[in-house]
Amino acid sequence: MSLVKYIKDKILYILVYEIYCLFMVLYLDAINVGTSEIILITAITTFIAVFIMFLNYNKKNRIIKELKQTIDKLDEKYLIGEIMKKPSNCELLEYYKILKLANKSMLDKIAQSQRKQKEYKEYIESWVHEIKLPITSIDLYCNNNRNNITRKIIEENAKINNYVEQALFYARLDSVSNDYMIKKTSLNECVNNVISKNKNALIQNKIKIEIEDLDIKVYTDEKWLEFILNQIVINSIKYKSNSNGPIISIYQMENKENVCLYIKDNGIGIKSSEINRVFEKGFTGTNGRRNIKSTGIGLFLCKKLCDELGLVIQIESSESEYTIVKIIIPKYEYIR
Repeated sequence: MSLVKYIKDKILYILVYEIYCLFMVLYLDAINVGTSEIILITAITTFIAVFIMFLNYNKKNRIIKELKQTIDKLDEKYLIGEIMKKPSNCELLEYYKILKLANKSMLDKIAQSQRKQKEYKEYIESWVHEIKLPITSIDLYCNNNRNNITRKIIEENAKINNYVEQALFYARLDSVSNDYMIKKTSLNECVNNVISKNKNALIQNKIKIEIEDLDIKVYTDEKWLEFILNQIVINSIKYKSNSNGPIISIYQMENKENVCLYIKDNGIGIKSSEINRVFEKGFTGTNGRRNIKSTGIGLFLCKKLCDELGLVIQIESSESEYTIVKIIIPKYEYIR
């Protein structure tokens, strides 16, 4: 709180004091008090008034500074009302009581919102597990009765399964840190699992897979890494080029402390003006709006999960030529 603002706030008191001084001078003059005595009395009175005002300013300013220092240290700043000291001043005490009431009401609302969010998350997780049963049944039935129609059903069923997984992982975003387990993981096994999962779509779209030396161990969560890779491969299938023979190349470059995993395709690519927005939630880009009804959630989830896992994900692309997704994965265990 600045002194100038404080003085402006007290302007009414200052005006009242000046009127008081005027009447005091007139009264003293009327009872024949000498001019020097009047000046002395006025000066003393003014000094006392200014001194009291300064003490009041200093006290309030100190309280405000302490509150600012306290709130700066808090991660949840709305808890300031719970930890601030109870003031002795009767005026400040009333403000303190009002703040406590408002704070309690807000904490109740937050707790209620958290309960609802938890219930919704539990429902989504339950729903996902339930719906995966008929998805698996459809897949098994169609694989046991192969024809042109069932092949198409398998392809569409895989899309449904991916959207269901997106819903599950999206619901778990707020609790990722409680759900993953960092351990030594085979990069080759993760990639092969993802390719196997998408084999029908790859065959249907006549996409060639080129996998180079991936026989290396990394430290990450296998389930979450496979989800990330799956979203990238699905995008490569979705945005394949119809003019070129579609190819997805997966290879790695090993460094001292990490492994750079590359997933490259020769699909329709991404516009240079849009490349910096691909990780934004809901961003579909020109290709997503023009060719396919995209949700814009896949890469958003990839970025969020990579941040949580301590991975780095980057995208490089040239429109109508290629797209390269680079994921940097630690080779050694470390504490986040």
